[in-house]
Amino acid sequence: MKNSFITATVLLLAALRSLAFVAPHPRRCVHQRSSSLLPTSSSLAADSEPTAESAAPLSSSKEDHAVNIDRVAVLLDDALKYNTNNSSSTLVNNLMTLRQSDPMAAEANLDDILSIIATGSNRRTFIPRLSTRLSRTARLRSVSRVLDVTTPAADEGEAANNDAVDDEVAAGRRRRRALAVLLRTIDKETSCGGTTIIRQIEKLALQDAKMEDLTKRLPEGLETPKYDVVVRRKGGYEIRNYEPFSVCTVEMKSSVKANDEKRAKTDAKVSMPQLSGASSFGALAGYLFGKNSEETAMKMTTPVLTSNADMDADDASSIGDTKEMSFVLPSSYWAEDGTARAPQPLDGSGVRLQRDEGGTRATLMFGGFANKAEVKERKAQLLALLEGDTDYVISDGAKITLSQYNDPFTPPWKRLNEVSVQVISK
Repeated sequence: MKNSFITATVLLLAALRSLAFVAPHPRRCVHQRSSSLLPTSSSLAADSEPTAESAAPLSSSKEDHAVNIDRVAVLLDDALKYNTNNSSSTLVNNLMTLRQSDPMAAEANLDDILSIIATGSNRRTFIPRLSTRLSRTARLRSVSRVLDVTTPAADEGEAANNDAVDDEVAAGRRRRRALAVLLRTIDKETSCGGTTIIRQIEKLALQDAKMEDLTKRLPEGLETPKYDVVVRRKGGYEIRNYEPFSVCTVEMKSSVKANDEKRAKTDAKVSMPQLSGASSFGALAGYLFGKNSEETAMKMTTPVLTSNADMDADDASSIGDTKEMSFVLPSSYWAEDGTARAPQPLDGSGVRLQRDEGGTRATLMFGGFANKAEVKERKAQLLALLEGDTDYVISDGAKITLSQYNDPFTPPWKRLNEVSVQVISK
């Protein structure tokens, strides 16, 4: 009798292990949410949470906070599995609504979700670690690992008290940003071959980016300056010849606050005002989207350009060292008279129009978040590579420019950034 019990136990564990690692057949990607891909109640592990209908919005009442927390936990679990009930949309829409009405409540909402992840991922489970199809704990551990590798690194001087490289406040802010990006990413993903959405995302987050992969990250449908690649060098950088284009530019100053009431007439409201450069972005977006002399909205372009991106906004020693942010104007304004024909910036916006004559640039691509520390590292890498270039040398007085091609909610494994500098032939 004892041997029969042991044999039955071994067979049960083997069955659970096979369910965890063998994908259902045939393999297919889900482009419309389908309940047929959810495990049945008999296959749910002991640490799994039951799913629930999630179309209704979350309550905005503070008295319903405890109820909301329980429901958020259910919504999050469904989103991490197969998102059958469009749970991710409910979470994202709730977050965006809070950001518009009460930014502090939005931050608290993200903290609540992080607490759910931290508490749930520490639970003991007897289901195999990678079995995100069966184990809620495994799913939460997976999302925790994704957050670990996608949370932006600390920049010097980011701490709230300004006397430490990092502190709990700054670290929490970066973690919340990573979670917000992840929720948006989950909302756009679909389950393929029965693999849970969070497991798919974890694989993407952990993979190393190659140059071929980086070139595919350019957003579709957005105009960008035109160039020809002259040569690709060992070390991953390129020498490019750019055609002329026009930009709108603003000087970056830390004293200017994003979403300041005084700038409401000229600036666009930004969704993440805590990010570095948010006030400059708001001024440029305001101009481009209609807060200009002709009240004309123009098409969004890419990339966002930042000169002297690795220094603090108030560290300029001269006019030439000023840190600036620029948006590329639509191609209809790239001709020599383009800046004169374009809608003019409003007084007080700080925005000015100028023409970039293009020319030859050495460019190094990289993925992830382009924080100050990363930009410094990539700048040093590019400069070191150019020291050994036998054909090109950096132009006198040339400034390093950072190009960021993606919106703030794009996950790091889909982001394209570049550092570049003007060069001339030797």
